[in-house]
Amino acid sequence: MIIELHILPSFGPSNLNRDDAGYPKEAIFGGYRRARFSSQAFKRAIRISDVFKDAVGMPIGIRTKQLVPHIVEALALEDVAEEWAVQWVKETLIELYGKGVAKPEKKDESKEKGESEKKTKAKEKDAAPIYISDEEILSIVRFLADAHANDAEPAVQAFCKAQLKTLVNRTSAPDIAMFGRMLASKPNLNIAAACQVAHAISTHEVKMPQSDFFTAVDDLSPPETRGAAMMGHTYFNSATYYSYIRIDWEQLVSNLDGKVDLARQAVKGLMLASALVVPSGKKNGFVNQHRPDFLLAVARPDNDGQSLANAFEQPVRASNGSGYVAPSILALSEYWDQVEACYRLSIPVIAVLNPRRFDLPSKELARAQVPNLLAWVEAMTDLLGEA
Repeated sequence: MIIELHILPSFGPSNLNRDDAGYPKEAIFGGYRRARFSSQAFKRAIRISDVFKDAVGMPIGIRTKQLVPHIVEALALEDVAEEWAVQWVKETLIELYGKGVAKPEKKDESKEKGESEKKTKAKEKDAAPIYISDEEILSIVRFLADAHANDAEPAVQAFCKAQLKTLVNRTSAPDIAMFGRMLASKPNLNIAAACQVAHAISTHEVKMPQSDFFTAVDDLSPPETRGAAMMGHTYFNSATYYSYIRIDWEQLVSNLDGKVDLARQAVKGLMLASALVVPSGKKNGFVNQHRPDFLLAVARPDNDGQSLANAFEQPVRASNGSGYVAPSILALSEYWDQVEACYRLSIPVIAVLNPRRFDLPSKELARAQVPNLLAWVEAMTDLLGEA
């Protein structure tokens, strides 16, 4: 079963996801400039949100370059000396996840004894980031803590061999199961993503970003002082976006080692967060908390699903004071009927949340309207049983 989420949120002046120059991200689609926020920004906002965490009721994964000091700190709570811990944590991580995760110990006879702690910690971070579950971390901590307590040399190879059997194609972290994991140095520990997220693009053309010239005043400057303590520019735009998310239910259950209830909670968390969470860029200056004006969820038993982005390949236009939301919903509704008439293989289950009750020319979508967000989520999660 494939579950599709089609979302139309509209944002006032904002900079949800900026590029290296500070401008809101953009894309060219249909020959027109569009506002954009990336799938990566949206996925991170979802996975670290309280909405998602509360729904799944499980610790989410950690993506970090600081795994060595993180585990060493955990071992310190078990009265494991730092020097011993650093050596064996590195050996275990390298054996289990590959050389990119941690660098082996190197003796440097020329190193000055007074080398700063800051430099030492910086070297510990000099590794590739890894996406790892809380359960994986706890297993390593427990293995090394037990070896230390027994005054024994850790059997790293035996431990890692056993761990590999439990980690291949599965994880306990719902977000890793959703969004996948890639380890270049240990491809057998890769996890295929059960969820794909598209870059969100505006349904209409967006001109060059606007600029806000700002100044800051020094509160303690003498009364006779003129001018600002600093000045600068911040960039923003406003747009109605189309966002698309696709969930492979069978892949999600497989990634979670057959735990159907946890997979169902993960779908619930993702659906709630997709409606309630947005990228946090410049949120303090613009306040990005806008709820979607239209949500469409579709469950297909025997189709890979489809994006409806081409409903906006020709950008919608505001006319007669309509704004962009109403014509965007109209375009999506009409496009739905057109492509479903051609490509549908079986009858899907559909749920539509239309808070402002815009007219829907598609009779099918109009009939599928539900009263609130929880009903929208339940329309999908009630279908999810055995994979």
